[in-house]
Amino acid sequence: MQCQTFTLRLGEAGDLERLNAFLGRVVPIQVSSSLVQGSPAFWSVLVFFEGDAPAPPAKPKEAAKPDKVFASSNAALFEALRQWRSVKAREDGVPPYVVATNSELEEIIQAMPATPQDLEALKGFSKIKREKYGAAILELIKSAASRED
Repeated sequence: MQCQTFTLRLGEAGDLERLNAFLGRVVPIQVSSSLVQGSPAFWSVLVFFEGDAPAPPAKPKEAAKPDKVFASSNAALFEALRQWRSVKAREDGVPPYVVATNSELEEIIQAMPATPQDLEALKGFSKIKREKYGAAILELIKSAASRED
């Protein structure tokens, strides 16, 4: 097991993007955070993960745009996935990005997996994540597809 520490400065979106990019490249085991009081205050985040620490991407990824345009059916599915993720994160006592990052949700929408194996083939979905969340994700996709018909 490895551990990586991140500092999330309040109001600095780049810090969160760096953390999300890291979480997309590893299999997190546990994530814990604590608000550090001071001037300025910041969040300290510890990520425990499996395997070796991956090298950061050679070229920084472009930040996901919050106003990303999906077809209306995909926008509804994205929102359903986000709501499900929030509920699951509260149930599990973890931040939502541990359940799935926004980029993982976007990848699900692009791929529209139909089987657990299709889901596991997506970046960020290990066997553990598939077993824990796969059935619910596939059910949301199936429900969204049936509404389109």
